[in-house]
This record gives sequence, structure tokens and C-alpha cells, in this order.
Amino acid sequence: MNTARLHLPKQSVIALTLALVTMLFVVPSAAAGGQHGRHTRVERFLLVSTNPDSPDNQPVLGFGPIHAKGVDHVVSDTQDVFQFPAGSLSVTHTPKKTHDSSDPVTCLFTFSERGTYEITGGTGAYAGASGHGNYRVAGTGIGCDENAAPEVFTLTINAMGPLHLM
Repeated sequence: MNTARLHLPKQSVIALTLALVTMLFVVPSAAAGGQHGRHTRVERFLLVSTNPDSPDNQPVLGFGPIHAKGVDHVVSDTQDVFQFPAGSLSVTHTPKKTHDSSDPVTCLFTFSERGTYEITGGTGAYAGASGHGNYRVAGTGIGCDENAAPEVFTLTINAMGPLHLM
């Protein structure tokens, strides 16, 4: 088998690397912002809770075009409103896969969920917002009595996808 190796001068490798990095980061951001004033960037939401009793009014953090701490207001099993200082986002989510387990000896229970979400509107600085993405939920608790709050509880929700702001 005859294999030919390409030998490039060090300067060419550096120039090629810089060109690829530029294409990966500059071109997509320029294309995203060129939609008549619309800006599209990836948004990541993080919700962390240790309160098993009230899913409403839990903190939500935004990392991306919205970089702020807010509050999650639960509207229904599939709808939430994320309220941030500059406005709010309406979020609809659809579970795709769920799993739960429990160990009656140690009283440990876990649950997880994966799904998709859609930003269906916004208020304030986020009026006209739209977007979509995927989310993951992970929960862990320790408690043997199903009719009482667990002794220990954690819930983490990670969501990420493109967010379009006007």
C-alpha cells in the first residue's frame, strides 16, 4: 500500500487552523445576525432545586443571549414561564423519554426525563422571542414514605438550543 503524506510548512498549518476557527465561529454568528435585526445564539438554561414540595418559583439561570438569574413559574405539566429581570419567556416542553427507579432497602429513588422544548413568545426585552431545543431532567431523593417529603432531594434541569431575539 502506497500512502502519500502531505507535508505543510508550520506557517501554513497555523494559517489553515486560523481559517477553520474563523469559519466555525465568525461565519455562523454573522449569518445568524443578518436576518433583518434578528439575533440567534445558543441559550442554555439551568434549573437547580432542593425543594420537593413546590416546583413553582424555583430559580432558573440563563447563559447565552439571556445571561441572568430568573424564576420559573409553572403554568401546567407542559408549560412554564421563565421570568427574568428584563422580561419573560413562555416555554412549552414535551417529554420524549422518562425513567425512574427506587431501592426500598436504602429508600433511594431516582428519576430522569429527556425531551424537547419550544419558546413560544416573550415579554419585555424578549417580546417576539422564539427558539427550541432539548432538555434533560435528573432527580434524586432519599425517603421511604411516599406520603411525606423526602429527607434529601435534588432536581437539575439542563436545556439548550437556539434562541431568536428581535
